[in-house]
Amino acid sequence: MNSFGHRLINWYRKNSKRYPWRETKDPYSVWLSEILLQQTRIPVALKFYAAILKQYPTLTELASAQEQEFLALWSGIGYYSRARNMLRCAQELVARHNGQFPRDHAKLLELPGIGPYTAGALRNFCFGELTPAIDGNVNRVLARITNNDFPVHSKKFRSAIQTTYLKLGKRVNAGEYAQALMELGEQICTPVAQCAECPVMRDCESYRRKTVSSIPKRAVKKAPVTYFWYFLFLQKASNHYYVQNNAREFLKHAWLFPDVLSRHELSVGEVRKLFRRQWGIDAKKISVITAVNHTVTYRKIRAIVLQSSHCSFARSKGVWLNPLEMKSYPTSSVVLKILKKMPLIAGAF
Repeated sequence: MNSFGHRLINWYRKNSKRYPWRETKDPYSVWLSEILLQQTRIPVALKFYAAILKQYPTLTELASAQEQEFLALWSGIGYYSRARNMLRCAQELVARHNGQFPRDHAKLLELPGIGPYTAGALRNFCFGELTPAIDGNVNRVLARITNNDFPVHSKKFRSAIQTTYLKLGKRVNAGEYAQALMELGEQICTPVAQCAECPVMRDCESYRRKTVSSIPKRAVKKAPVTYFWYFLFLQKASNHYYVQNNAREFLKHAWLFPDVLSRHELSVGEVRKLFRRQWGIDAKKISVITAVNHTVTYRKIRAIVLQSSHCSFARSKGVWLNPLEMKSYPTSSVVLKILKKMPLIAGAF
């Protein structure tokens, strides 16, 4: 009898949070949720999960979607490579697997955008096949259970975690076991653990050794980098001017206002010069309309929105779009933040 697994799952059944993807074993819905939850908070993922399933209720319908249409629906959560891989994956499933997710682990890993965690999640939740599905929460729980003190990014750490996952998950429901580990890491076995409330405290080697606070051995966090992001807000009647910037180090495919990205604050003269060089836009009498703070992973951004009393375009490959048209283009949440601060058009977003 697996006493650890049973105690963990009993706790989960009484204390788990209700999410729509936990109420289904449909591989398409589970896959969508797992892709969304990469780099996205649950409240945001819930909103996009519902919207995507409403527009593309089946895998076949998603596979038939136009890329720009799907990317527009994805707007606001970034990491557009996830969306592109989803389309490629859906198309490959329809073309090569009769529109079905394969149960085989190796075949899942061959699909675009599916790595070891997503493949494991699909096998556990949809097919009941015990397979390591290890995210940050699960890493933390299992490292503490065994007092795994190898460096968190080392091969020895990962190998030991996978072995522990399989050993402790024997003879219990694979889907509930996987969900319970994640839930325990989210609710109880957090970075600052609440050990007194833990249903498997008696099994925890780190608790016995009083090493919970130091396990797992944390990697050094990447230091935050500050950016100043200058946007030129150009308006013609109810239309605004948008461009794509493939030279930018992130959000290359998003439609944004003409922009200049800098690691330091720029003078008006420097900004004008860079808009001429990068966009062929000669902006005269620049003034600041507003500014918003934004974060993209480790980047801390001060977005400064500029307007100009007169602009001339030597060259620029952009489009003029009204707020309704803009909803069909992939953009960034920083643009949505800016638009919401503009009183004349805020109601459209």
